[in-house]
Amino acid sequence: MWSDLFLARLTPETRSSLSPAQLDDIKRVAAAIAPSRHGVDWRFSLPATLGGKRFYGVLLAGTDRRGPRRQAQDRMMRRQHRRRSGRSGIQAVAVGFALVALMLMMLAGIVHADEAKVGIEGDDNRTAIETEEWPWTALGRINREIGGHCTGALIAPDLVLTAAHCLYNFKDNRWTIPVEVHFVAGYHRGEYSEHAKATAFTISPKWVPSRAKNESNIGNDWALMELDHSLDIEPVELSSRSFKEMKEAAAAGELTIAGYNGDYAEILTEDSGCQLVSKAEKGRLLLHDCDATYGSSGAPLLLETEDGPEIIGLQSAVVELEDGRSFGAAVPVGAFRKAIEDH
Repeated sequence: MWSDLFLARLTPETRSSLSPAQLDDIKRVAAAIAPSRHGVDWRFSLPATLGGKRFYGVLLAGTDRRGPRRQAQDRMMRRQHRRRSGRSGIQAVAVGFALVALMLMMLAGIVHADEAKVGIEGDDNRTAIETEEWPWTALGRINREIGGHCTGALIAPDLVLTAAHCLYNFKDNRWTIPVEVHFVAGYHRGEYSEHAKATAFTISPKWVPSRAKNESNIGNDWALMELDHSLDIEPVELSSRSFKEMKEAAAAGELTIAGYNGDYAEILTEDSGCQLVSKAEKGRLLLHDCDATYGSSGAPLLLETEDGPEIIGLQSAVVELEDGRSFGAAVPVGAFRKAIEDH
């Protein structure tokens, strides 16, 4: 994964000038120097502004991997910063707050070392995508002014498909106001193809917020976002295939999922060549083994066909079977087809 992200930062001209052997060498070196994940990686921003500025905090915890030279440099930088700013008291309070917060989260069972790996079974098969080409330009981040993001897919010039739970504010137990939601198409590290605000939502009438994690409710987890103007981007088509046809196409290596996962929120990543495992909840859920985690909710489950990509489902959650195995759970296209046709 790290090697793919490293290559994604190269300009298209630079990548095209490299031979396959050179690209392989670069990937091997990048993988060798890739940083390992911290046991705790907690990032937050304060919703209110103080003095006209927004504050952002990061709490990393785990084994100290810095060498003696790096530790000495960090100590010197901290001393210099304290002398310049005179804010050592504020810093001490911030550190104390972070430690107390960490202890409370651990006691409450909120923080787990493998939290970011929910939905990733075995090797992490996600790779970075360049969003300058279709159909990736038709996918985008759904950003909420109250914080957090999901993934959405443009299915009409002014209509985006996503998960219902992405539009619900669980802290206030209310639906998010449409004008508080932006769709940023083809988003990549702050750049994008086009963007628009939402003006209205069409939400599955059967989805119940209080039962968000119930498997029988996950099959209703879909929503449509109407945009304040049409985007000049080709939408992605809905599939009309049967489950049998979908599964056969997936077995041939044509299944992929692409989303803005929480651990790589600034780029679009995909897992291609994964499998459609089975149906659940009497056909109201598609189970798949594609790698996807937080932030990919609302991402389309795509079949790559000779006529172009087709949406066969909508990523909603990760479910665990009685035998302990975990699979991605997607809402099948039949659940929301009529709502789209009636739009």
